[in-house]
Amino acid sequence: MTTDPHAQVPARSFTDVLNLLIQASATEDPDNPGVFVEYTNQQIAGEINRVHGPKTITAEYIRRLRKGDIKSPSVNVASLLARFFQVPLDTFDAIGGEKAERVMAEAQRFVDARRQTPKAVAVMARAARRLSPAGQEKAARYVARLEELEAMEGETGVPPSSN
Repeated sequence: MTTDPHAQVPARSFTDVLNLLIQASATEDPDNPGVFVEYTNQQIAGEINRVHGPKTITAEYIRRLRKGDIKSPSVNVASLLARFFQVPLDTFDAIGGEKAERVMAEAQRFVDARRQTPKAVAVMARAARRLSPAGQEKAARYVARLEELEAMEGETGVPPSSN
């Protein structure tokens, strides 16, 4: 599928961008594989204040941004958040440039992948990361063999289509 480089990109709100970046930057809970924990408003404000000085931004202000109570914050606030999330400033523009669109598309892919990954798969992937390279190879062979056995028995993980 080709895309027209001059096609109009749908506008997005500051709130949408901020919430998507927070979702995409969530980290896996080490005690609960497959569960991702987002930054809190307090954590975001705390880190920005640590780097840029006390009282630079408050958790309440970030909450209001996330709720959409503040529709258009200052460029300074957008810049602070862009630095926090390590994204280009124009990511927060209603219609960002090409780089901003790539950032948002990647963030959306992160969020979508987490929603689609069953908890058991996340647990297996995490366990596999702790194996030696030889152990990872062996695990991959076991999974491939199990996939073959399920296919022969008609037991696939793919749900039947409802036509």
